[in-house]
Amino acid sequence: MPVGLIGLDRLSSTLLVGSVSAALLVCAGCSASDANDARETDASSISGTESGPSGEAGGTAEGTNNAGEGSTSRDGDSTGSTRPGPDTGGTTSGGEHNDSSSDADTGSDPPAVMPSDGCGRAAAVTGLQEDLEVTIGGETRTYDVFVPDHDGKTPVALVFTYHGVGGSPNTNRFNFDTMSSERGGTSIQVAPAGWASPEWDQAHFVLFSFDDSVEVFDQVLDSIAASYCIDLNRVFAMGHSNGGQMAFHLGCVRGDKLRAIMPSGGRCFSYGPGVCDPYNAPGNQQCVGEVMVLSVMGEQDVTRHADEQATVAGFRSRQGCDETTESRDPSPCVRFTGCNVDGEVASCRIPDLAHSIWADGHAGLYDYMMSL
Repeated sequence: MPVGLIGLDRLSSTLLVGSVSAALLVCAGCSASDANDARETDASSISGTESGPSGEAGGTAEGTNNAGEGSTSRDGDSTGSTRPGPDTGGTTSGGEHNDSSSDADTGSDPPAVMPSDGCGRAAAVTGLQEDLEVTIGGETRTYDVFVPDHDGKTPVALVFTYHGVGGSPNTNRFNFDTMSSERGGTSIQVAPAGWASPEWDQAHFVLFSFDDSVEVFDQVLDSIAASYCIDLNRVFAMGHSNGGQMAFHLGCVRGDKLRAIMPSGGRCFSYGPGVCDPYNAPGNQQCVGEVMVLSVMGEQDVTRHADEQATVAGFRSRQGCDETTESRDPSPCVRFTGCNVDGEVASCRIPDLAHSIWADGHAGLYDYMMSL
């Protein structure tokens, strides 16, 4: 399993992730490039439209290496809740691809609105707020928040956005601040900052900072819910590169708090049972609840394909999906059929895209998320 120091293909050490009480075990079958996924660099800028690793304009290159990564709860979500699943852009292994459906309907109605305690309170600060603080284990962690102009009484969606290794917070990384404002203030975006650790000297969320990263999610969610009018049944997580890994992991350990995750250029490693592990049987994992998944991966980001496919397959298996796929918006995405009602799993393989953010897909991804 690629969890450690640069230059090592695999580590044979076992790490303990406290908040999940699960050992992070070695994956003997992981590729040699996996160790580098933890080593991705972030070329992101505040505009969210950086060049990709191959000089591609339109995308955030949060990783130029050839490898890789509370108390507020959602209503009606439990380990038996439901949602659907992704594919790799065509026929799944042993499955059949159906092109007859291309609508954005997930096959389930949006959940009932669950207003947070912040609804109806005195007008909250709007716009971009930077370097807000939470304290985790005696250490100060920071995050940025973008709050669009809205009435403060209508619950809106909340979107967590995670940067790649060596990156910095950017609430508009996927242009969601802009689109929220253009659509009348439909979502609040929050962007936590990663940090270095004794094991790894670049800002990151997964692996070595995972436990604290989950605690940041919990505390920030509680704080936003108390201060702003959000819909607790429409909390989302997304990120690119190492941030995509974080989104995948939150989909496992915080599936009871998230409506959907949308990782970009992300994948999980064999961290052991309980932590979004793609190489152990779903029955051995300790994921909580179910979460809609839409995984975006570039066709040219080949060193991540196998782990991303295995990660998606884990969510698909846990959430009752078949191997057959059908087209879904935004194109060229596909989704697995037969998933639990609120457990859709979908995958988008983007032609000619390397390890960059899918800039042309921003609007389609945002509209998909806001439809849930």
